[in-house]
Amino acid sequence: MLGTLSMSALAAAAAECADRDSVIALLGELLADCGAKYAMVYRFDRGLQSAADEWTPLYVSFPAEITDYYRKSRYVMDDNLARAAFGSYAPVRLSDIVDGFEISPARQGLHALFRQYGIEDMLGMHVCDRPGRLVYIALAYDRLLGDVSEFEGRRLRALLEMFMRQAGALLDDEPGRALSPKEQDVLGYLAAGAGNKEIARELGISLSTVNTLVHRCYEKLGAHNRTEAAIAAARAGFSMVA
Repeated sequence: MLGTLSMSALAAAAAECADRDSVIALLGELLADCGAKYAMVYRFDRGLQSAADEWTPLYVSFPAEITDYYRKSRYVMDDNLARAAFGSYAPVRLSDIVDGFEISPARQGLHALFRQYGIEDMLGMHVCDRPGRLVYIALAYDRLLGDVSEFEGRRLRALLEMFMRQAGALLDDEPGRALSPKEQDVLGYLAAGAGNKEIARELGISLSTVNTLVHRCYEKLGAHNRTEAAIAAARAGFSMVA
């Protein structure tokens, strides 16, 4: 089984995330729930070449030796699991495609590390955290996944795509001044004159989460109060909640 967490429970938990640490903690819980031993989440903003050159995963729990191998050998350029995942709407099992691999030295080295760390099989999939932008997710298991049904795989992909759409923006290492969807929601209510308790009630999130989101909005917009935040948001072209 690939986890028991429901779509509604995950959506509610994702809505509570206010920063990168809370997103990583929740993602770790989700991956543990689906039985993964290690995981990697990588956003392909500008293609394989850029991904290999920069090597900046959004989230990685693989042993350092494996992530260093990906980085130093620029393995992402030659990752057959990723290539197969980008061509499929269902997750792809490593065990289903490994026989067709050309055994290159880079692949031999990586698979030796997999054996060293007890990785028996992997699931690779792509999701879209926003229109036109792809995120690759690799989950590593200490068992073969022959008993995983296509339905389970598609359900897991749907959960992860929803999660990335809800909270993925907070995983950016350098989020800059971009507001996440939840921050934009909070900002809209601020501009309409709502207090923090009212915002928490309307959005169905905790007051502490609202306080954190308000603070992040101020920081990103260079504002010191609600009026300044509303003016800065209007100038930046953010739509407001009626």
